[in-house]
Amino acid sequence: MKILINETETIAAQKLKDMISTIDPDVEILQFNSQIDMLLSGLRTPQTVQRYLVRSGTRLISVAIQDIAFFYIRDRMACIRTHQNTDHFIDKSLDDIANELDPHDFFRLNRQCIVHYRSILKVQAWFNGKLKVQVKPALEEDVIVSRLRAPDFRKWLGE
Repeated sequence: MKILINETETIAAQKLKDMISTIDPDVEILQFNSQIDMLLSGLRTPQTVQRYLVRSGTRLISVAIQDIAFFYIRDRMACIRTHQNTDHFIDKSLDDIANELDPHDFFRLNRQCIVHYRSILKVQAWFNGKLKVQVKPALEEDVIVSRLRAPDFRKWLGE
């Protein structure tokens, strides 16, 4: 079998060969390794939020993470409930909040609730492999963990 190479392909191959011959492999590898190290260091040290700024009327209040019992949805808005049983609306989605929190302290139970481990009073088996979570301070509606999230939740709790 004979391979046909036209003149433009020959010229392109020669240009590529000339470009490759001018690259110093040691320099390129060092630059690439430093970029990889920089990316990995960003992955190793996730930036977790230490407090949230919320509005209360015309005032701004800083709520520290250690004061937060859970985040939940109320009237289609994200809300913070503190251990002192006070509620504050926050201008973020629960998805954004979940990405900012320390996964050792907070767990996303369902689409409506992210809970701190100290706020869990009781977990009980529910229908179809689901779990019902009782939190303090109490939430008006039941907090249910789906059967798909239940194994991750049990593992997070320390099972």
